[in-house]
Amino acid sequence: MEVDNPVYAYLHKQQNEAPGEMSRYFSEFEDLYERKLWHQLTQQVEKFINIPDAAPYRIDLYNNFVRDWQKNMNKVKLVLFALAAARQYDSIQVASDFMAQITEEVNKPESQEAHTLATLEGAHFRLLLNDLDATRDALDQSERKIDSFAHVDPVIHASFYRVCAAYYKAKAVFGQYYKNALLLLACIDIQELAPEER
Repeated sequence: MEVDNPVYAYLHKQQNEAPGEMSRYFSEFEDLYERKLWHQLTQQVEKFINIPDAAPYRIDLYNNFVRDWQKNMNKVKLVLFALAAARQYDSIQVASDFMAQITEEVNKPESQEAHTLATLEGAHFRLLLNDLDATRDALDQSERKIDSFAHVDPVIHASFYRVCAAYYKAKAVFGQYYKNALLLLACIDIQELAPEER
């Protein structure tokens, strides 16, 4: 363990300050990080960010921990971790800017699926800011990319249909809204949705 490493300092602080179950996760993160077990660490972080009580930790976890080893993880997961953090910002504009930065970071030939997912999620924040033109452009660009992929992670299809549905709802084109909402339901497990989304 490197004493001067800010990652360890962050993890130790959280282990000491976070309540019981949360503290245990930070201890596991440190162990997996130290042993460079990136796949297992990604899985643990994914479990953690999906716990409702973890919401207050998501921004700091992303900025102080995930960014340090992001080169070692699946880039689609990286975008999902960033999205979990973005949803915690009080300002939609700040969240939109954050996702725009993430979109640029994953815009590499080897991570085009992640780039598409980040583009779609960034478009959703722009839609919340009522920027319909930018949202439409992002949807068109993403659709072309999705069509060019040999295999598409279901989370990307789900994101595409969700943003399309929200876009058409905002435009009051209800036929397209319902079509995309139904396609979304085909891509997800309804039990994973929050009760208000159901």
